Amino acid sequence: MREVFERLELLGFAYYMTRSEALARYAEPRQTMDVDIVVDVEPGEFERIRRAFEADFLVNSPLDVGAYSMASLIAKSALAKADLVLGRRDPWSRSAMDRRERWDHPLYGPLWVISLEDLLLAKLEWSAGTSELQLRDCRNLITLNRGIIDWPYVERWAAVLGATGALEGVRHAV
Repeated sequence: MREVFERLELLGFAYYMTRSEALARYAEPRQTMDVDIVVDVEPGEFERIRRAFEADFLVNSPLDVGAYSMASLIAKSALAKADLVLGRRDPWSRSAMDRRERWDHPLYGPLWVISLEDLLLAKLEWSAGTSELQLRDCRNLITLNRGIIDWPYVERWAAVLGATGALEGVRHAV
C-alpha cells in the first residue's frame, strides 16, 4: 500500500487515510482487508489516477454514491486493496482535509492521516449510529484520547452531520 500513497502524492492529489487503518494512529488498531483513502479529486480527474495505477492494480471505476464517489485499487501482485473516496466537497469534508496530519505509518511510511476528531466523526457518520463495530471504535477513540479531543469541534460537526445522538451515546458509554 505504500506505493498507493506515494503515487497519490506524485500526482499532486491531497488525500488522507481514514477509517479502520487510521485507528492505529490514535487507539487500538483493528485490521481490515483494505485501506480507506479520501482523495481530493473531482470524478472527472479520475483518469489520471487510472493511468498511474493500471499497470500494477486492477482499477475499479468510480461509483456515484450520492455526495461523493467510490473507486477501488486492487494490487495485482499481492492481497491488497485500497478504497478511494472521491470528490466529497461538503463543509465538514473540507475541514477534515484541512486538518489532516502527517504521520510516519509503521508499514506504509510517511502519509497523511485523518485527525482524531474527524476520525471519530467519520466513524459516527459511516455507522449511521447503528454499527456496533464502528461504535466500538468510537468508544475506543474516546477512552484513549478523552483529555485531548477538541470537543467543541466534534460537537459542532456532529450536529451538522446528524450524529449528535450517536456521539452522546458513545460518549456516555465510556
